[in-house]
Amino acid sequence: MSHHDSIASAVEADIFQIAALHRLLSFTLTECLGGNGFDTSVLEGAVVLTRVINQKFNRVTKAILDGPSVQQD
Repeated sequence: MSHHDSIASAVEADIFQIAALHRLLSFTLTECLGGNGFDTSVLEGAVVLTRVINQKFNRVTKAILDGPSVQQD
């Protein structure tokens, strides 16, 4: 497996995780706005999810933009 393949695999995994976390965040906010068991811990969880999504998105963006330049022969 080349260096480029391992970067692509890591990016792919992060993209799937971003999608899953985004769906979880969407569900959490929908429940919160719908009045179903509103609790401050739900909002705290939403903040944590937002931060994790942002970190992963930044990592994916950097990997994609830097990808070809870091490929080693």
